[in-house]
Amino acid sequence: MIRFRNSLPLAATVLVGVAMLALASPARANITITLHETGFTDQTFTLASGTLGSVGPTTIGNYTVSVTASDSAPGIDSTFGGALLSQNTFSVAASAATNNLQITVSDDTFDSAPFGTGTAVTVQNSLSTTLIGNGTVTANGFLIGGSTLTTTNISLTGPTFSGSVSNAISGSVAPLGSTFTLGNFADVHFTNGTGQANFTVTTLAPVAPEPSTMVAALTGLPLGIGVWMRRRRRRQMA
Repeated sequence: MIRFRNSLPLAATVLVGVAMLALASPARANITITLHETGFTDQTFTLASGTLGSVGPTTIGNYTVSVTASDSAPGIDSTFGGALLSQNTFSVAASAATNNLQITVSDDTFDSAPFGTGTAVTVQNSLSTTLIGNGTVTANGFLIGGSTLTTTNISLTGPTFSGSVSNAISGSVAPLGSTFTLGNFADVHFTNGTGQANFTVTTLAPVAPEPSTMVAALTGLPLGIGVWMRRRRRRQMA
């Protein structure tokens, strides 16, 4: 059984705000989750924008995967002052995998209005883990407007029960259009093809970039998301 083990209260507050945003606007299925392993048919799922939703456990190729995703679309997260998207992923190799597991999560309904003309934007991305048994998880974040802006890869390697890394990129994606896409990508590689990894990838596009405060907050964000998810699931089961 795979359990959520994350634990920072700051991000719980953030996701409560995301959930309140969802209550204030109609839910739309615009979060797209794609699972890929070379040699097998891709699996694609959709979840409602502005809400917290889950996929799995589902099997693709040699992997059993569960993904919980949320975002602030179409608006911005009031705490972090930007467009926010996060995936919390739990993946277990069901048998000896010969290829990596790749997970892409994105939403194409973010409103461009708060970002002006979109001539210069910042994308911040973080990766954290509560378990990598043996292997490496690599991730990046991206924003698609008139062009694509992608952070460089960041990685965590096991065996480990904790870790967090983050980075950012700024540039032009003009013309941004009325809406834009925000997403992230994760690649999971297990040594000898067998293992377990629990991790979170969170991507933020600030409206008014403040690197020192935003990056610091983003670094701690993913670990608390799991706590909020676990509490929410318990309330639903009660």
